[in-house]
Amino acid sequence: MDWKESCRARLREHLDVHGDIAPPWERFPDYERTTIGWRMGAGEDWLGLWSVFLEQLAPDRETRIAYLRRHPPAPISWAGAVYKVLYPPDQADDEDGDEEDPTAAASERSALLEQGLIAVDVSFSTWLSQQDGVRWPWESYATPEKAARYNTREFWFWSRQVAELRRGEGWVPPAVPEGWRACAPALASGDAGPVDPRDGLLSLARLLCAGDVKAPWQLGLELADFADSFDDDMGYVDAFRLWGRSAFDDAHQLTRYLEATGVPPGWEAWIAEHFPID
Repeated sequence: MDWKESCRARLREHLDVHGDIAPPWERFPDYERTTIGWRMGAGEDWLGLWSVFLEQLAPDRETRIAYLRRHPPAPISWAGAVYKVLYPPDQADDEDGDEEDPTAAASERSALLEQGLIAVDVSFSTWLSQQDGVRWPWESYATPEKAARYNTREFWFWSRQVAELRRGEGWVPPAVPEGWRACAPALASGDAGPVDPRDGLLSLARLLCAGDVKAPWQLGLELADFADSFDDDMGYVDAFRLWGRSAFDDAHQLTRYLEATGVPPGWEAWIAEHFPID
């Protein structure tokens, strides 16, 4: 049995009460569009199941738009894939949903936005709707550095969830295990305090626990502080890049952040290079 036959054989067990399979952005909202998770493991398997489901779905636009509307809007980064759900090509061989013509892609994104089938900064709300309470990151990672390094996007979503809880009445900080002790004050108060830019992953983790990820320029850092490193001992500019590549699904969301943090002109080209967003 080949991979596609295996997906067909297992499809029924994944269908919901409507006979749908959840689109990938709903099933894995904590996966950014470009993660390798779509090319291996559970993400790759889900794309296979979804592909088989779409092959069996009636091709008329009414059926397909009804399917999309039964599920959360997709992030803008999935616009090409959403367009192909509505208008399946004769040969559906482009799993990435990328558009070769930028003008046509922009027009399609605009139409999908107007229809509410894609939305700005929507992955967080999709993720949040799936949570049953708060899942503390130390339940999966012994240190904040490991959570920041290996689970950056979900750590960011958790950060936003907790920031909302902290603003409400009756906020009681949780007990923090010893390995996370450096993050306890930030989690309790929403103030990360002074951070050490040389210790990038811990600094990022403390800012995430505070619910306020500072841009490098807000900390007085320069472009020269960027080492282009993904090693565990990376500095803060490199850790900020790691976070930014996981946090932003669309240019609108990124622009809001840059405006709020007052990005200096010298950093704009760096952002464009390292946060490639359509």
